[in-house]
Amino acid sequence: MTFLINNYNELMALHRVVMEAKFSLQPNDPGIQGSPLVSMIANQTIESLIEMEVEKEGEAARLKWQEWRKISPDRKEYQFIQAKLKSDASWKTWSFDEQAKYVKDLASPLEITDELVGDLLNLSIA
Repeated sequence: MTFLINNYNELMALHRVVMEAKFSLQPNDPGIQGSPLVSMIANQTIESLIEMEVEKEGEAARLKWQEWRKISPDRKEYQFIQAKLKSDASWKTWSFDEQAKYVKDLASPLEITDELVGDLLNLSIA
C-alpha cells in the first residue's frame, strides 16, 4: 500500500501537524521530536509543498520557503532546540557527528547551518 498526498490543503495540514508535534513545549511523546523518521517526513512534506507552490506561483514561492526554513537564534524553534538539548543530556555521550545529526533532525524541516549546530552543542554542554 502506498500513502500519497497530492492535495495542497491536506499536505499543508500534515505540515502543520508535524510542526506542532516537533516543536511542542509539552509533547505527549518527546521521542518523535528528534526522530530521524519524523525528520524525513517533515522535510519531504515541506519539499512537496514547495513544489506545489512553485507550480502555481513560480520560483518566488521557492525563495519564500527557503527564507522561512532558515533557522536563527531569534526563532522560537532555535530556542526550543536549545532547551531540549539542555534538558536531555543523553546525547552528550554520542560522537560529534551523531550530535550534529540529532540537532538537524530536531530542527527539520528548518535548515540549520553547521555553525549554529556547533553553537547549540557548545551552549548545551556548558
